[in-house]
Amino acid sequence: MLDHRDIKHPHLGAVRVFLVRRTDSNPLTGCIASVTSSGHVLKSIEMEVYEKDLKFADPASDATKNTFVIYNPGRYDGVLVLIPDKNGYEDIGWSDPENHYTGGRLAYYNARLAGPGGDGRFTIVKSENSCNPSCADGAIAQFILHWNGHEYLPTE
Repeated sequence: MLDHRDIKHPHLGAVRVFLVRRTDSNPLTGCIASVTSSGHVLKSIEMEVYEKDLKFADPASDATKNTFVIYNPGRYDGVLVLIPDKNGYEDIGWSDPENHYTGGRLAYYNARLAGPGGDGRFTIVKSENSCNPSCADGAIAQFILHWNGHEYLPTE
C-alpha cells in the first residue's frame, strides 16, 4: 500500500480510499481500492503506474466533493477523478479496455491540477501535443477543464 485517505462520501459516509502498488505479475500495476466504515468493499479501479507514481492530490478532495489521484504510467502525469455516486464512485471510463493510462471519461493523461481556487475547486490543466510534423517538434496546446456539476469541460 502506498497511501490512504479517509474521505467523507456524500452518500456512504466515511470511506477509506487506498492507493496500492501491486508486486505480483498483473500487468496493471496500480489499484485504487475503497471500503466504507461498515466494511463494504467498493469496486476497485485498475490502472498502470510507473514505480510508485500514484498519490493523492493535496488536498485529496475539493469543494465539489470529488477526490483526486495523481498517477504516472511512465511518461506524463495524469489526474484521475473519483466522483461519488450512490454505489461508490462513477466509472472512470477508460478509453481502451487494454490501456489503463491514456485517459478515459474521468482519467486525464498528460494533465495536472491547478488550485484549489477561491471557490475551493480544482481545475484540470490538460496538455496535448499535435505531433505535427513530429512529436518532438509538435505544438503543445493546453486546455483548462472546469467542473460543471457533472463533468470536467474546457473553458469556453
